[in-house]
Amino acid sequence: MKRAVIATVFSSALLLGACSGPAAGEQLDGVLKNTFEAEKEYRETQGEMEKLEKEEQELFESIMSLTQEQQEEVKGHAEEAIASAEERLELLKAETASMDSAKENFKEIDTVIAETEDEAVKSDLEALKAKMQERFEAHAVFAEAYETLNAQQQELYEMLLDDEANLQELQKKALAVNEQNTAVQEAVEAFNTQTEEFNELKNKTIETIEKSEQ
Repeated sequence: MKRAVIATVFSSALLLGACSGPAAGEQLDGVLKNTFEAEKEYRETQGEMEKLEKEEQELFESIMSLTQEQQEEVKGHAEEAIASAEERLELLKAETASMDSAKENFKEIDTVIAETEDEAVKSDLEALKAKMQERFEAHAVFAEAYETLNAQQQELYEMLLDDEANLQELQKKALAVNEQNTAVQEAVEAFNTQTEEFNELKNKTIETIEKSEQ
């Protein structure tokens, strides 16, 4: 039930530090740095979420190894797992808020595009804008899938608290959780791909700006 961690982040425009000429370079540098800074909380949640997921998985495996005679221990672990899932949901909300802030900051690229006269640079900036929008959309898909997974996990943990829980129902819910976890991992991979492609486009745009300066 552990998700693949979103490990790929877009890099800030450090390579643009050498650009001291045209407005396009300076403006893009500012937009990317502001966007990168806005995603700080998103990046900071990753380690904590991974830690909670690992501990939660261990709790679940421990629960499944216990017998009916150890029901009190089962309930204790299940309550811990519910608390962990709730904490992860709060981290997801913080992560999403961070991405929303970054999305707002990135809108500043419209000004850069509007004020750029070089057609090659303008084309690259428009492609960069479109790719970042795809990246934000991919994160929204991930967040929705992860929230659904979290809800299903909490339902499973609640079932473990029930003395009358049916084993067949538990197995059915566990299967649904695993299927949703697969969807989450696919969403993570899609987001990481979008981020990698954005970084590549960013580097291409920097090269185009540098050529336009010559």
